[in-house]
Amino acid sequence: MTAPPQGVEVDHIEFPAGRIRFYRAGSSGPAIILLHGGGPDNAMISWRHAIGVLAADHRVFVPDLPGQGGSMPWRGSANQRTFEEVLRWLLDAWQVPQAVLVGLSMGGSVAAGFALRNPQRVRGLVLVDSTGLQHRMHRHLLAHLALRSRFAGPLAAKLLRLNRTLVRHALTKIFFTGGQPVPDLESIVDEVGAEAGARGSVFADWHADAVARKAMRINHLPHLGQLRCPVMLIHGERDTLVPVQAARDAAGAIPGSMLRVLPDAGHWPNRERPTEFNALLREFVNTHR
Repeated sequence: MTAPPQGVEVDHIEFPAGRIRFYRAGSSGPAIILLHGGGPDNAMISWRHAIGVLAADHRVFVPDLPGQGGSMPWRGSANQRTFEEVLRWLLDAWQVPQAVLVGLSMGGSVAAGFALRNPQRVRGLVLVDSTGLQHRMHRHLLAHLALRSRFAGPLAAKLLRLNRTLVRHALTKIFFTGGQPVPDLESIVDEVGAEAGARGSVFADWHADAVARKAMRINHLPHLGQLRCPVMLIHGERDTLVPVQAARDAAGAIPGSMLRVLPDAGHWPNRERPTEFNALLREFVNTHR
C-alpha cells in the first residue's frame, strides 16, 4: 500500500464477509463518496488527486470496494448487488444520511444502481467513464470469452505483476490515450502492478456477472429516466473501453443531466487530466451542496 496524501486518514470496518478499508478527509461540509473502478484499480489509484481538492469544504469518504485494495479477502461474490449493499452499510456506519456519489467505470455502475434503488440517500451523482450504461460492451464477445476463461484474468495479473514495461504499455494504450504525458505515470505503474499481483486476476466478480454472451446483464440505461437528483457525466473523448457515445446516450436518457467530454483523454481522465477533471468535479459538488 502506498501512503495516502497528507491529511487523509485510513480506517476500516469489519463486516461478516470481510474488512472494508476506507480513506476519509475533511472535517465539515456535505458528504462525497468516491467509488473506484474494477480491474487493477483501488481507491488510491483512482482518487489520489481528488481527495484533497474536495476535502477543502466537504467530508470525503473513499472505500476500497470488496475484493480490491485493502478490502481483501472477501468471502462471497463481490458483484453489483453486493457493492450496493456494502455502500448502504458504509453510509450507515459513517452516519451519512445523504451524499453525492462519484463513480469511475465500474464504480459508476455501482453509484447509478444505488441511486436508482436508494434515491433518498443520493444528493447528486457523477458518472465518470461509467460502465453499466450500455446494451453491449466494445468488443463484447471477446470480453465475454475472456471472462469465461479460467486463465485469462490470472495470467494477465501475473504478467502485470512481473513486468513494469507491460503495465506501462497497458496503461498508455488502454486506460490513457497515449497522446500526452500522464502526471506521475511511474507511480501509477507501480500501484497497478501491485494491485494486479495482490488480486490474482485483472477481472472483478462484477465483470463476470455483468457481461452475458450477447448483451450486458447489468444495464441501467433503460432506467436512467427515473433519476431525480442532479447528474453530471464526465467522459474521456478517446476512451477505448467505454466509447463516449455511451455517455451521450446516458445523458440523453437523464432529465436535466450535464455531459462534459474531456478532449484527448481516455478511460481514466481523473489521472490523465487531473487538473481539468477536478475543476469539473468541484464545480458540480459546490453547485449542489
